Amino acid sequence: MIENILYAFILVLSLTLAIISVRAYRRSRSNKVLLVTIAFLLFFWEGVLFTVQLFWDVLDERSLWILAGLLDVGILASLFFAALKS
Repeated sequence: MIENILYAFILVLSLTLAIISVRAYRRSRSNKVLLVTIAFLLFFWEGVLFTVQLFWDVLDERSLWILAGLLDVGILASLFFAALKS
C-alpha cells in the first residue's frame, strides 16, 4: 500500500520538475538546464517503469533492475555534465 503512494508521489514530483525545467529551458536556452531537464525526464520514466511493474508485473526482476540501473546511469551522467558545464 505504501509503495503505491510513494510511486505516485515520485511520478507526480518528477513530472512537475520536468515541466518546470522544460519551461526554464525555453526561456534560457541553457545547456545546463537542458541536461537537468533530461535527468528529470529520465527520473520520471524510471517512476513509470516501477509503477507499471508494480501493477502489471511485465518484467522479470533481473530485467527490471538492469533497466532501472541504465536509467540511473543516464540520470547521474546528465547531472554530472550539467554540473561541469560552464
